[in-house]
Amino acid sequence: MTATTVADIVVDGLARATTPRIFTVERASSVVAVSQAAERRRLPIVSTDSGAAATLMAAVTGELADAPGAVILAAAADARAGLRYASASRAPLIAMVERSVGAEAASLVKGVVEAEPMSAAHWIAHAVQLAMRDPRGPVVVRVARDAATEAALPVRTSLRPAVAPPSSAALDDAARLLVSAVRPVLVVGLECRTGDAGGWLRPFVETLPAPTLTTLKGKGVLPDPHPLAFGLVSSAVGRSLLERADLVVTVGVDAVELRSRPWPITTPLLHLGRTSHADALGAKVELIGDIALTLEELAPRLRARSRADWDVAELDRLKRSATARARSEPSRESRILHIARELMPAGTIATVGLVAHVDAAAAAWPAVAPNELLIDAELPDFASAAAVASALHHADRQVICVTSTPALDAIERLACSIVTVSLGPVAASRSGVATVTARDEATLRVALDWFVRQKGPALVDASSIED
Repeated sequence: MTATTVADIVVDGLARATTPRIFTVERASSVVAVSQAAERRRLPIVSTDSGAAATLMAAVTGELADAPGAVILAAAADARAGLRYASASRAPLIAMVERSVGAEAASLVKGVVEAEPMSAAHWIAHAVQLAMRDPRGPVVVRVARDAATEAALPVRTSLRPAVAPPSSAALDDAARLLVSAVRPVLVVGLECRTGDAGGWLRPFVETLPAPTLTTLKGKGVLPDPHPLAFGLVSSAVGRSLLERADLVVTVGVDAVELRSRPWPITTPLLHLGRTSHADALGAKVELIGDIALTLEELAPRLRARSRADWDVAELDRLKRSATARARSEPSRESRILHIARELMPAGTIATVGLVAHVDAAAAAWPAVAPNELLIDAELPDFASAAAVASALHHADRQVICVTSTPALDAIERLACSIVTVSLGPVAASRSGVATVTARDEATLRVALDWFVRQKGPALVDASSIED
């Protein structure tokens, strides 16, 4: 009988608690025993061409799956960009490495643990719990080469952290604020992307009723076409609503999502979320716990509430003006996204990277569910890596990638149904990726329509379309 090794223990913990695939670097020799143990468990191993891309794919998978993404690397230094993204996006991630972790990489993660023969089961469980504990983020698990193949004792452990519910007193305080508010405004953030929060949010919004804004990560939790959805919190319409609100309610908003408070400092704030941000957000009352459960507990306490005093006609004008402003945005990426949104089927996921006008690009892609738009303005590898992760996790959905720096190696190798629209010049055509040059918006429409119907990987060179 084959002995259970440290690598087996680590992979067993990942198989029970994380996403159903592990990312790694093509031909990498890092943590070979862990890779082999994953293959024995028939966990898919997805090879990429760089540590940054592998870590980004794992982090995005963690965002999509409500479970830690997993990546195997030689060293944490190979994954700095991905670790930084996971930390800023509150994406749960387990990065398994072979070498010691340097100070720079350690500063980007929630913790570093060592999987040793005597305690491997304990530490992989601890790593998963730490990655999922709010605020979520990346954790490094070091599996030394000489320790990976040593015998270890399998122990069943709890892998999900418990979330305590808010107290009755806090719920009563929050209800009093909501019942007395005349012009409440909601701001929805990244903690609402997963679980049942979205299902409870819509009736909560309509019960108040309250105009609702979102952060970039909260986009789609309340469908953008909803009459009470008014776009991003940073938009002109958002600022106008917040200036007149007599109560701001942040739901699942993390302080990392806001550069500063976009509402007047004198406006009372009620914060509902899994993590306390009282100092950063300036909350008068906080309800910390599972968001869906919190909204469910609040519902019967709002029976005494009168209807809000927002002018319905004015809200309608604001909604129409926001839509018109988004449609008239002249930037090239916005025009491309508008065209793509018209032609792509419902449920399409857009990944966008290295664009100059992030808010405008976000406004150009109406979302009806969370995580239908994944966008980052700084990381060159992000859009393509996020597209691959999305296509693998949602194999039944179309994915479009809009980026200035397309990376097609993994897309071609995995034959993902991803349409990549390049804002920058395309170097050379690839035999496995159908390629078309769109010199104007008319040919872009034809190309996108054709590629969506054909399925498979495709590339549209849109660099010639004028800004």
